[in-house]
Amino acid sequence: MTACSDEPAIESNAPAQPASAPAPHLHALPWLKRTDPTDADVWLASREAGRDIDPLDPAVSQMHRRLEVAAQRFRDHPRMIANRAVQLEAMLKEKGIDEHAPNIIETLCEVPGDRRYIESFSSLTQQYYNLRLEGLDKAKAVEALRKLEDPA
Repeated sequence: MTACSDEPAIESNAPAQPASAPAPHLHALPWLKRTDPTDADVWLASREAGRDIDPLDPAVSQMHRRLEVAAQRFRDHPRMIANRAVQLEAMLKEKGIDEHAPNIIETLCEVPGDRRYIESFSSLTQQYYNLRLEGLDKAKAVEALRKLEDPA
């Protein structure tokens, strides 16, 4: 007599299951979580390059300067500024307006000029989005936002 078991037989040609899913490429991340170890400047530079780039790449330094200026002008952290700019980029793209996140950051930094803005970057992105949907181009949207801040 042979022993029988209720356990199913293991097929030797069954495909192996991966232990864990591979991490997504940095440049393909839709946003940075608060807990992500990646710096916002590396992420944005990678997104712009369309590939993951080295943190020592000059494009990262350029992005760092953009975020640093924005953080001085607004009360938001660079990571939040980067996330909001990418979010606005996607929202505008859905409406047929092609603006990249780094350019959005530069454009919105024009609103307060060298001063600190009274509202957050996040608030300004929503106002900018609304103005762009009304048909204003970048320059006219910035001008309208400046008038809202300083109506004099």
